Amino acid sequence: MKQKMLDQMASVTEAQYLQEHAKIKPVLDAEAALRSKLTQLDAQVKEARGLSNQDIAMKSLGADLLWQGWHTRTRRQLNVELAQATAKKLMAMDRLRKSFGRKHAVETMAKEAKEKQKADRQARLLEQLTKL
Repeated sequence: MKQKMLDQMASVTEAQYLQEHAKIKPVLDAEAALRSKLTQLDAQVKEARGLSNQDIAMKSLGADLLWQGWHTRTRRQLNVELAQATAKKLMAMDRLRKSFGRKHAVETMAKEAKEKQKADRQARLLEQLTKL
């Protein structure tokens, strides 16, 4: 393959890799936000447990049961969203890996072609010098 074509392919595969790399950032941000929400929910639950043990009025009105129900539904919803975000991340990572593999393969081919060209040129020059 000609060097010019390999260089063009290297440019294209580099652009594709950068495009896939840019696509993964929002997915990672969404996953991090969901993990943060789960951590925040854990902190709220921990705080509420301490308060509910002290507040008899909350227990008598059933507010503690309502809180527990809300907490359970919210945790379940966040875990579902986190699972979806993780699945998206894994698919995006697979695409990124493939894109990186293509980029690396084309770069390697271009590098080897340049080295072969250089070696061939040196061999021709050496042959011309030995004929003199």
